[in-house]
Amino acid sequence: MPRWFRSEIMSYVSLIVNEDAAHNCLADIGKMGVIQFTDLNPELTPFQRRYVSFVKRCDELERTLRFFVSECEKLDLIIESAGDIDEFLDTPLKPDDKTGSELLKNMEAELETYEAQLRELNKYNEKLITEYNAKVERQE
Repeated sequence: MPRWFRSEIMSYVSLIVNEDAAHNCLADIGKMGVIQFTDLNPELTPFQRRYVSFVKRCDELERTLRFFVSECEKLDLIIESAGDIDEFLDTPLKPDDKTGSELLKNMEAELETYEAQLRELNKYNEKLITEYNAKVERQE
């Protein structure tokens, strides 16, 4: 549990890490809960930041997942949780694990495929309903 009291001894340090190792290093330091980051570029807007493309990609994935949830709710399907976020964050990384960028790329590809399939099924469903209603009207 982090301790953020004025009486705590703190040090201001500059940490320089190779970009390839930065994610894993900062993830490990962040799990300790004893670090605070200072923005060295406060004049930049959020859209001028270096990793804005990753944030946009995550927003798109979130939109896709919301679409899946809405479709599941239409069909009264029960969505089970994949697990607890704290469990996920506490899971140690293995050396052979994929990087966050690779995982994001794989998840994007997989969700795009599922989204396209679901949209196609919805289109076919609408077509079948329209044809069925037309046939019922002709019989009457």
